[in-house]
Amino acid sequence: MIPRFDTGSSVRWSDALPCLSGRGVRASIANEAMKIRPATASDADEIARIINAAFEIEREFRRGERTSPAEVLTSISTKHEIFLVAEDGGRLVAAVEVRVDGDAGYFGMLAVDAPVRRGGIGRALVEAAEAHCRRAGCSVMTMSTGENRTELIPYYEKMGYRVTSVEPSTNPAFKYPIRVVNMEKLL
Repeated sequence: MIPRFDTGSSVRWSDALPCLSGRGVRASIANEAMKIRPATASDADEIARIINAAFEIEREFRRGERTSPAEVLTSISTKHEIFLVAEDGGRLVAAVEVRVDGDAGYFGMLAVDAPVRRGGIGRALVEAAEAHCRRAGCSVMTMSTGENRTELIPYYEKMGYRVTSVEPSTNPAFKYPIRVVNMEKLL
């Protein structure tokens, strides 16, 4: 599905995304007007809520919440890190963390509210994250997921990501040892 601006003209996300540094991008995804924009400090509580709800599935192997408003605020205030959010009618419905480290971009904590999942919002946020990193000079985009999240690996592979390594996690947030699947895509 190709998202469309509010004007109704069909465009590719990569053509529309240079607007992200300003007001955001308006697109129609699953017939609803969506806007993708960089997060602000006032979004932190809602971003944490969206992420923690989406990552509830990890309670089996993760201790506590996936993130907190304080952690989101720290990320937003870091020079090479942002959150991108998707809005529907002024209400946040999705978020993704994006980092730039030299020529490598990274995205993580991709989360979409349950009622609007499977409508292309997650893919649109990943494409916006890739465009942000491409403009920052990145030549590769990276991400990681726990191997327990077996449904996610094919999802990212369909977007052009490939597994580069699998390694044990040293994160103390996990209840038992898990392995992390690292993936990347050339930009």
